Amino acid sequence: MKAKTLILLSAVTFADLAIAQAPPVYTAVEAGKHVGETATVKDKVDGAYQSARGHIFLSMGPNQAFTAFIPASSAAQFYRPQQYERRTLAVSGKIVLYKGKPQIVVNSPSQITAK
Repeated sequence: MKAKTLILLSAVTFADLAIAQAPPVYTAVEAGKHVGETATVKDKVDGAYQSARGHIFLSMGPNQAFTAFIPASSAAQFYRPQQYERRTLAVSGKIVLYKGKPQIVVNSPSQITAK
């Protein structure tokens, strides 16, 4: 009987840990209120742009409220950034400010999922 209780208690504890580790999800507009947090920002991409230096910018939400920034050093991992335009994406990572605007620096395709 004690073994069953211990197994059940362990399963519940591990389930709680898995749920507790899921990052919160915010819209592009809400992201600015959560700078410094590791989270997921889910919203529609209004524009995808690759600069002359090779950086990729995915502008999300109304009035380009949020940017998923892919540095040139990681850009080769992202085939045709224009494929993201007008799609709803979930971008995960640490929300930081750049020139007063919230963004997540994306270094891996695993940080972006299409919804």
